[in-house]
Amino acid sequence: MGDEVQRGFLTILGGQQIPKDHRGSGREFLAGWIADAKNPLTARVMVNRIWEYHFGKGIVQTPNDFGARGKPPTHPELLDWLTARFIEGGWSIKKMHKLIMLSRAYQLASSDDAKNSAIDVNNDYLWRFNRRRLEAEEIRDAILAVSGALDRTMGGGHPFPPEPTWRFTQHTQFFAVYDTNRRSVYVMQQRLKKHPFFEVFDGADTNATTDTRAQSVTPVQALFLMNSPFMSEQSDQFAVRVGMAYDTLRERIDYAFRLAYGRAATLPEIREAQSYLRRTRAELTAIGAPVEQLNRKSLASYLRVTLSSNEFLYVD
Repeated sequence: MGDEVQRGFLTILGGQQIPKDHRGSGREFLAGWIADAKNPLTARVMVNRIWEYHFGKGIVQTPNDFGARGKPPTHPELLDWLTARFIEGGWSIKKMHKLIMLSRAYQLASSDDAKNSAIDVNNDYLWRFNRRRLEAEEIRDAILAVSGALDRTMGGGHPFPPEPTWRFTQHTQFFAVYDTNRRSVYVMQQRLKKHPFFEVFDGADTNATTDTRAQSVTPVQALFLMNSPFMSEQSDQFAVRVGMAYDTLRERIDYAFRLAYGRAATLPEIREAQSYLRRTRAELTAIGAPVEQLNRKSLASYLRVTLSSNEFLYVD
């Protein structure tokens, strides 16, 4: 046996020692060291994650690895400056979001420029905004918000069955999906099986830390948006919301565009919508749909297309 070594941190990370008379686990000392203003690593990692959330990739593009095997920061001075502001602001995540979103870099358009692209094809130096698809939770919350069905109350417990009834074994596992209109942060996600919606739209792997989510574009996603009961229900709710707000079709389409896209509908878009709705009403009449439901069902069909569009799903 070798000499007894007092508990402490790795020398390369500061080498602080835990008092000899301390009888606890020492976790509070570890937590204090992690959040110490003199330890710049934690704040740098957090700031980089917030930047990655807004821009699609971090200033350090390997957010789980700030070491020798990771990529160096593209803007080291900017990362240092943001880290200092983060600590000075009391580690306020809201203040950091505001600081980033008010920056010129965040407010740039996502349009291409051949000259800049030839120099920096990956846009590492931020000469434009990276077009970004909403993440799975954002897509779900945005659909619920636009339809008017989003429940903004705090989430409570899930309606789990009594634990003795689970009969949970290695071969007979407990799986459940609890439908709710609350924000996605309150939706139950099991480690053994992804939530159906989040699985389709590349939700994070709940069995491991996910520094950067994979992003796929698959036919399954398009089919889900066109055919799922969730989308049918929310499109119908959206149609009711739009129909109750205005009387004329032109006003309804314009209102729908303002809710979904944050802009007014153009005249060609309104004409295209009117043409689509006429055709849809004729098709519904041909299959014997009730007369009193024609307007709502045809409008819901059009609004489902609106909620499935790239303009709704992507941030430009």
